[in-house]
Amino acid sequence: MKMRLVSALAAGAFAVSTAGAAQAIELKYATVAPEKTPWGAHFLKRKAATEEASKGDIQVKMFFSSQLGDEPTVVRQVVRGRIDIAGQSNTATSLVVPEFSLLAAPFLFKDSAQSDCVFDNHVKPIFSPLLYDKGLVLLSYMEIGYPSLYSKKPVQTVADLKNLKVRVAPSKPYPLYWNEAGASAIPLGGSENVPALKTGRVDALHTSTVFGLAVGYHKLANNVTYLESHHDIGAVVMSKKTWLKMSKDQQDAMMKMGEDVNGLRKSIRNTQEVLLKKAVEKDGAKVFRPSGKAYDEFKAHGAAAQKALVKSIGPSAVPIWAKIQAAVKACGG
Repeated sequence: MKMRLVSALAAGAFAVSTAGAAQAIELKYATVAPEKTPWGAHFLKRKAATEEASKGDIQVKMFFSSQLGDEPTVVRQVVRGRIDIAGQSNTATSLVVPEFSLLAAPFLFKDSAQSDCVFDNHVKPIFSPLLYDKGLVLLSYMEIGYPSLYSKKPVQTVADLKNLKVRVAPSKPYPLYWNEAGASAIPLGGSENVPALKTGRVDALHTSTVFGLAVGYHKLANNVTYLESHHDIGAVVMSKKTWLKMSKDQQDAMMKMGEDVNGLRKSIRNTQEVLLKKAVEKDGAKVFRPSGKAYDEFKAHGAAAQKALVKSIGPSAVPIWAKIQAAVKACGG
């Protein structure tokens, strides 16, 4: 009798143990960012914090450098629940919620401090419900930074844009602005950048300053124009289908994935300045930072492009744009 009782208790303990193990889940996290970048380092830190908070209940498997596909492919797979998490650009996020592209409106912010205030205090309440309705849970936004123009010839003024074929991200804020400013904007996916530049399909690449310098675009087009026109902000999103299968404790642990956005922000900005200096000193790149009258001429095309952006998205953009403008005003606009 005693032996049967011990056996029964042991079997019960084993059942509890295996039941707990069965609840542990493995999540697939995809990003275009290489591991050895500020984004890669940030994602790995948040992965560790999430796994620790879940007490082993969640394991996150990282897929860097577009291993699971380009951003349009990945974000669609996240909506379907075939990929669980994505760290992605504004461009990818706006494929699901077009209004998200309003955050990249040209010259929306007067400086980084204002942008930081808007994103820290206003963005999540505006966009979380929109993304959730489309099958995504917004864990956090993420800093990408200001883009730069990598060009074969110097671009220091608006006049230099005439007849210039500029590769831009395939999202409305970018072609609308560069066409308005006098360039010929050609929307292309990131994988097409180098071939397009080498074949002459484009004369310049407009893309993330840090990413462009990290992969060496300045070695192909050694004139770098750092113009604070579009402040690029991406998002860390999770599949709603995966989210709804999780326990409350697991969901709470997942929110660790969205913490320390300021740490990433600082890392991006520090890395940017280091890479710009290195590009000049080591690789002979020429870096231009338009200011004064030249900057004002670039900025003068922003208002028309903003108006065109809202119109191009349609009526649904109007109330969202009003909320964004109110947030900008609340942050000193």
